[in-house]
This record gives sequence, C-alpha cells and structure tokens, in this order.
Amino acid sequence: MEGSGTYAKEDVCFRDEVAECTANDVFAEVTLVIKRETEESYGRALWFLTRLLSLGFPKSYQIKLKSGLKQGLPIKGLAKSGTHRFFAQALEYPNLHPLLEEYARAAMEPFEWYADTEGEKNCMPGSYAVFGLGLADRAYFPLVEDYMGKIDAEHQSVQNHFTVALAERHGVNAETIPTLVKCMLHSTDSMKLKIKADMEDDTHLRVLLEQVRGLQSYEVAHINYLIWGGTDKLKKMAAKEEGDRRQRLSELLQLAGHQ
Repeated sequence: MEGSGTYAKEDVCFRDEVAECTANDVFAEVTLVIKRETEESYGRALWFLTRLLSLGFPKSYQIKLKSGLKQGLPIKGLAKSGTHRFFAQALEYPNLHPLLEEYARAAMEPFEWYADTEGEKNCMPGSYAVFGLGLADRAYFPLVEDYMGKIDAEHQSVQNHFTVALAERHGVNAETIPTLVKCMLHSTDSMKLKIKADMEDDTHLRVLLEQVRGLQSYEVAHINYLIWGGTDKLKKMAAKEEGDRRQRLSELLQLAGHQ
C-alpha cells in the first residue's frame, strides 16, 4: 500500500534489523513491526512517527502494531488499541521519555483524534505519551498542562481517568495542586476525583486559592464541584469552621459567584 504518493518513499517506509515502519496517508495508518523488544526498536519507531508528523502526515491517524507484548497504561477507560499499546510499551524505557515528549508536542492538535478511538474513548493525538510521562515524572507536568490547554472537553473525557490516576500517583501537595487544577479545568463534571480530604488541609487550601483567584467564576464553581460535590456542601462545611479556615472556604465560594 503506497498511499497518495505525496511523500518520498524514505519518509513513509523504514526497515532495519530491529523495526519496520510503513505509513499510508490515504488510510491515515502507520504500521509498526517491532522485531525485537528493545529500547532501540521503540526509539526508531518514535523517530519515524515524529518526523512523519513534521512532514504534514494526518494527525488523526492510527498505529497498527505488530509486537509480542500486550501492555497498556495503568489508567482505566482508555481504548485497547495498537496505538495505546505502542506508547505504553515505549514508555517502559526511561531513556526514550524525552523523545516521547518531542513526539507528543508534534502530535497534539485541538479537534484531532486518534483514528482508532471513538465516543467516550476519543483522545487527542499525543494523549498516551502525555499520560504515561505525567504519571512517570513530575518533570513532565508542564507538558501535561500544555496538553490540557489543547483538548476539547466536549468531545473527549479520557482526561478524567488520567487526572484520577495522576492524583493517586503523585498525591495532593503544593507541587501537584497547580497541575491538578489545570487538569480539573479541562475535565468533565462526571469525574470521580477523591481528593476532598487532602484538599481540606490548611496549606493545600491556601495553594488552591492562589491557583483559582485569576479564574472565571464558572471555572471556580466547576473545581469546587469536582472537589466538594457542589456549592451547598461547601457552604455547609464553611459554616462549621472558624477563623482563617472559614475565611478561605468563604473566599472559594465568593470566587465561584456565591456569597
């Protein structure tokens, strides 16, 4: 299968002793054959994919993967696909993480989706790489935040599952709250995020307030809903508190447009 002929043969076909990569722009498919399960094999394939996207290959593509492994990310609700498997398996090699970030930044594009996902499992290209990197190392939190700023939450909800996994992996603290807030802003109301008890710590409340002060009232209301289950519950909680703590909770309500 040659594709449209738009690309030079060496750009859509690569073969050596460890990996085989072929791309067809007509079908928006990339076939990856991993001959040996090694860092080198996945590195070659990642290089091929990143270069391909830089040449204008359709971003709403899918990977047909031929590999002896069947590995996935430790996140519920993701499509079981060749595309998912490839990135989950590549993420096993820490030396490839910078290359995975490079790929993700080339792939992320609003209103584009991997072609082997649909409905509630829809995800923007780059999703699996971003999710895996975010879970692996806080150094990739800036990438996670950039990703969240590009997604279309009306047509994608897998970020809900990632955000839950992120909170479980890295916990709730002064370092993680800014990124968790960014994730919450771009997650849907259906997300089941169990961080209420952690967020009620005085230090965490202060950090949360610092993060939400510049937001729109509807955005603060959305975050309050995801953490506390809504305005009424937060009001009842604030009414039982005293001093600085009551003041902080009251400010959260005010920022959400409630007195």
